[in-house]
Amino acid sequence: MSYKNEVCMKKTTRRRRSAMLGVLVLGLGGAGMMGACAPSKSGPLAPGVTPPAQPPECMGPFDKPCMRYYIPLLGNPKDDVALRNKYITAFGSACYIAAVTDTFNCFYKTWQAACADAVKIAEVYGVLPYVKDYTCQPVGNGDYSLQVGPDVANKIFIYYKDAPLQSPKIDVGDVPTEANGPYRNLTEPQTLGPGRAFECSSAGVDDNGKTLTQKEWILHVNRKAHRGQVRSDLAGFTYPCAEGDNGMCTEDLVLKDPGEKGVSQYDPKAAQVHHVVPRKDQRSCWWGTNSNKNAAVISRRLNQFLYNKEPPPNEVEQLNALPPYAP
Repeated sequence: MSYKNEVCMKKTTRRRRSAMLGVLVLGLGGAGMMGACAPSKSGPLAPGVTPPAQPPECMGPFDKPCMRYYIPLLGNPKDDVALRNKYITAFGSACYIAAVTDTFNCFYKTWQAACADAVKIAEVYGVLPYVKDYTCQPVGNGDYSLQVGPDVANKIFIYYKDAPLQSPKIDVGDVPTEANGPYRNLTEPQTLGPGRAFECSSAGVDDNGKTLTQKEWILHVNRKAHRGQVRSDLAGFTYPCAEGDNGMCTEDLVLKDPGEKGVSQYDPKAAQVHHVVPRKDQRSCWWGTNSNKNAAVISRRLNQFLYNKEPPPNEVEQLNALPPYAP
């Protein structure tokens, strides 16, 4: 049914309800209030008619700044790989390469965590360590200062600022590698960006011509490629889990189809569409996009294990090695 017909039918339903109410209250016929809709072919929307809104998971305010606490590193870790690795070893996932500027910095969700690492910067860099007898003090504008020597003027600043988008490339054998999974040949959605779920309208349709969301289309493509079965794109992948043998689980080849009657979305073996690079990074800032290249069909149990984690290199390597599905 076209959107124009849908709007027309909704108006007719409202008229009929009003007519029925008139019959009950006034005892009058409501035939003249019912109205009628002429049949309409699908086509461009009438002037002033807007299409149905995309779901919040697709159209959310993902362009808002992600304000986090930045610590000033010593040296040039952007180009000095050895130094960069030292910072990553010391400070973990707080430190990352930015997607657009290709810079390397460390950002934190809380000022306490930022200050705890800031006092170690000189030591990690390899010069005279900062004095650790002092605590961070608020500056008054959201920033903090940290005295790092006996002289009160010897201090560094922790800045509260917009954390840049983390690069989506994952180190695979020390080579920054983009997720390029088996759905890479599917047409990308018109609404594409960091943090978006696979709920946007896609270019795909089902066997009856119904337009599908990205998630529905990906599952549809997977199902068609396997004669009606839904298969995991990470079959054979092993990972820690409480219910597995010796604390390890292995991803099954065939998954339970969420489109089948009686299959619960909470079933550990139910198929889900997974963001290889997660929607959010370790600072809870938007990160992975809803690009079809970033999608994989896996079990709910494995999806829960990988949720909001840095993608393991072997996951990216296995997915990138798969042949692309035909649209």
